[in-house]
Amino acid sequence: MDQRLRRLIVPGWAAALALAVCAPLFRHGYVLSYDMVWVPHLDLDRPEIWGLGSALPRAVPSDAVAALLGAMIPAALVQRVVLFGALFLLAVGTARLLRQRPLVAQLAGATFAVWNPFVAERLVLGQWPLLLGLAAFPWLIFALADRDGPHWWLAVVALAGTALSPATGLMGVLLGGAAAWRRGVVRVVFLAALLNAPWIIGGLQHASEAKSDPRAVALFGLQSEGHFGRLGSALTLGGIWNTEVVPTSRTLVIAVLIGVVIAVVMLIGLAVLWHEDRRLLAVSGFAGACGLTVALAGWLAPDQVARVVENVSGGGVIRDGTRWLALLVPLEAVAFAAGIGSLLDRNGYRDRIVPAWVAPMAVVCMLLPIIALPDLAWGAAGNLKPTSYPSSWGDAREVISASRTPGDILVLPFTAYRRPAWNHDTSVLDPAGRYFDRVTVTNDALDVSGHPIAGEDPRAARIGHVLSARGVDSHGVRRRLARDGIGIVVLETDAPGAQRALSRIKGAHELTIKGSGLRVFALPGASDTSIDSHNRRTLTVTWTIAGFTLLMGLIGGVRSGLRRLDRKSSKHPTRQVPKA
Repeated sequence: MDQRLRRLIVPGWAAALALAVCAPLFRHGYVLSYDMVWVPHLDLDRPEIWGLGSALPRAVPSDAVAALLGAMIPAALVQRVVLFGALFLLAVGTARLLRQRPLVAQLAGATFAVWNPFVAERLVLGQWPLLLGLAAFPWLIFALADRDGPHWWLAVVALAGTALSPATGLMGVLLGGAAAWRRGVVRVVFLAALLNAPWIIGGLQHASEAKSDPRAVALFGLQSEGHFGRLGSALTLGGIWNTEVVPTSRTLVIAVLIGVVIAVVMLIGLAVLWHEDRRLLAVSGFAGACGLTVALAGWLAPDQVARVVENVSGGGVIRDGTRWLALLVPLEAVAFAAGIGSLLDRNGYRDRIVPAWVAPMAVVCMLLPIIALPDLAWGAAGNLKPTSYPSSWGDAREVISASRTPGDILVLPFTAYRRPAWNHDTSVLDPAGRYFDRVTVTNDALDVSGHPIAGEDPRAARIGHVLSARGVDSHGVRRRLARDGIGIVVLETDAPGAQRALSRIKGAHELTIKGSGLRVFALPGASDTSIDSHNRRTLTVTWTIAGFTLLMGLIGGVRSGLRRLDRKSSKHPTRQVPKA
């Protein structure tokens, strides 16, 4: 086979995997699913996307990245690029870790990395920063553990990919430290600190509120899926707390049988890695063990984890323990690939391209993850569907932008999630929190299976008390809201509890908008909220340093690419045509 064609097989297969999942997402509109909220315009002057809001910076820096990209290209296109790119880079990066193994092993590793319950469940749950962080893991391992490395420019870019959220930022530090052990671990920690600084500094400015409700540990704990049991669910990269996003195929007996076959292949692969690539095994094994430990801790030691979450600032990053199974994905992917490569090697076929008659067996082995989880295809079996915002939303945004009423926005009913009919009745974190061009206060308290989990935003808590206070009429509620800086109230009339919420602001001046589903009210007496100048200066410097660090990494990547081109051109000099 031509060498150039061979180089296209892995990226081609990676693109096919990503397209098989994302194909229905490329229709017009936005994909809104649980935590995945995408809006046409996420304004860059919103302080919360930079860590200057009243709540913990859980969406820092991911919201800022989405806003920056959305300022250059349409937001809907940004969302497609992010989702497709995360799966594509995850597949190609995993194959890169296996480049010394047969091609079928590389393809198998790429397939498993993308096609597993963790990716399926987190995709439907809408945790795109987690998926991008997962996509950066194999590249981080390659950059720091490669025999010809370390490649520091790639390490910087990969660490930046993991820094999109606090949890993945910590995972990136752990994985990078393991990969760079004895080869620059101090430098890795330093670079990671610079790149993660926006959410670290933003979190320190909210240190007094950075403690979570301990009840969340049990509610977000590891769950059993189908016939796997809790331990089996974790080892097969499942066990998510939200049973609504669990693929149906996970509940079938055949999934367990295929899981046993995959487990046997992985055990063979672990033995192969022990003999042939102990460094890759050590790095991915250490990270995987750490991720599995955190995932199991909420089940095996719930009281101890609850104390950490309740008493340690930032301890909430471990309340959703199964999220940390992301660290187990690289280990299982390379083990599965090494096991399949070994099965083929036993027949004497060590070349990267196996003979044609071996192809059926290779294809079946490579497709085992897809056979086990067919409902990840086509937007997770149609669970991910693009939608369009009703016209009333766009008109409300224009009316609010033109309004001279000072103050921030409050969204009612005061609940975190919605299930609007125009979003195919899919549950989603209220998009109004990001849709408008002012600071918007929404409720960050959650309700999981009928059990409340307290939020962490003190301002939202104060407003919640105002809205629920007994013995206070609507006039008193409006006055208290204005005193807390609320000048605009957006009421979503198609959400449960809308009528009761409307009664709490009865008598407020209504602004006229076109369309249905939303009503907008203005409250007199509010004033614009101010941001502490010291905090603003601190975070400005922090963001500048993080951006400069990433820029240096990207420049290093360009220089590395140019050097590679120079080496290739020197090996193949242009032939001179003699003159006649």
